[in-house]
Amino acid sequence: MEITTYSNFRQNLKRFLDQVLSSHSPLYVKRTNGEDVVILAKSDYEAMEETLYLLSSEKNRKQLAQGIEQIEKGETVKMNIEDLWK
Repeated sequence: MEITTYSNFRQNLKRFLDQVLSSHSPLYVKRTNGEDVVILAKSDYEAMEETLYLLSSEKNRKQLAQGIEQIEKGETVKMNIEDLWK
């Protein structure tokens, strides 16, 4: 995570945006008069939105936790997805 000022961000816009995209790390932009902002790659933002959606339901959270537990215990079977359509 990097923090910069609004002026520095504006002067080095391309470099900062390239850095956010390549590092997949947010950039915090501090503003003197106003709320600070966070710059994220679109793919990282969409991944966060999907995670929040998946965790928004108690039932889904339990199913995900159960699946993780099964993986950690080695209780899963690896399958080729194409085999399901045969």
